Amino acid sequence: MRLLALTAAAAILLSGQAIAAPQLIYRVDSASAVIVGNHLVITANGAVDSGGWSKPELIILKPSASEAKALRTKFLAKPPASRETVVQALLPIHVRKIAPLPRYGAIEVEVTAATNSLIVQITR
Repeated sequence: MRLLALTAAAAILLSGQAIAAPQLIYRVDSASAVIVGNHLVITANGAVDSGGWSKPELIILKPSASEAKALRTKFLAKPPASRETVVQALLPIHVRKIAPLPRYGAIEVEVTAATNSLIVQITR
């Protein structure tokens, strides 16, 4: 009896909406990187290809070298569920990340999306 109940519960959970992992947004339109106090504040604006995207975030990638001149980031957001009805249009999305200051040598930030990337200088 327990096995039947567990099987039914698993089927109900698996048939529902799957939890979508964050994906790269469609494109990045603008970005800025400013040093404020002892932190680096990165803001980015972009577009997603449909409605329903949520929880935008900038993920800072580990540098390939400790003295790399660019701090590489990915602009991610959670896409809508596969069965969710959403508008099919390019819609704006915005993100702001406060990060510790980068290591010596980093003078620019690269923000990467699915179709393009943008490199901006770090300013004070």
